Amino acid sequence: MSPSSSSDEAAISSVSSEDDDISLPPSPSPSPEPSPEPYASSSDGADEAPAAKKPRRPRTGTGARLRSWPSADEVVLLEAVVAHRERHGQLPSRDDLAAALAGRIRFSGEQAAERVSNLRNRYYGSVRRLSRGTVPVTDDDMRVYKLSKRLWEGTVADTLAERARRRERRAADKAARRHHERRGCAELEALYPCLAAEVDAIASRRPCGVLRTAFGMIGDERAAALEARVRKQRRAELKAGMKRAELRDKVARTLLEFIE
Repeated sequence: MSPSSSSDEAAISSVSSEDDDISLPPSPSPSPEPSPEPYASSSDGADEAPAAKKPRRPRTGTGARLRSWPSADEVVLLEAVVAHRERHGQLPSRDDLAAALAGRIRFSGEQAAERVSNLRNRYYGSVRRLSRGTVPVTDDDMRVYKLSKRLWEGTVADTLAERARRRERRAADKAARRHHERRGCAELEALYPCLAAEVDAIASRRPCGVLRTAFGMIGDERAAALEARVRKQRRAELKAGMKRAELRDKVARTLLEFIE
């Protein structure tokens, strides 16, 4: 056991012993004389004994998270991850991390896996700062950066490019929604008659007015695509109706032959 851990345990034991020695103040005895006030409460909150404060239990298990890691522990963690990847060709699982770090650091496998994810994000930020001329300051930061580079150097460009593409798509969608001005139903009916008829049919079953309002915000590209689909569906329905009418006419003529 390391001196730091023994000192931590001694500190914890001393704190717990002090908490055990804390005694509650005795509850004051009630006054035998009745209260002179006719509407005075029978029990005064000031005479009640203060509630005992329970000592907070240390968080353990999957929900326990430490706010920060020492730089030495981060180096040990990254060295274990690098060694596992070079040996097996993939990043270690939580169980692998727990087995590799047993007796070396005092964190669980789940905490180590979360820290690996945080270190990866930190490495991406370091790459962006390096592109602007900012370099790691301390030797520990440089050691962490070099180990992280061995793990994620090939994924930085792809990750940053994907994030940039997502930002561009979100900005484009937001700009498109912002520039869609509401148009009147008469204008849309003249441009997209079949689509407008479908909107009226749907809105008639739900007469709240929201659908027609939303129809006024639709863009020309999506409206034209929906107009084409509605036209195609109507042509198919028209052809099917004509074939059905021809079949019914043929059946009627056949039956008339037997009647005559």
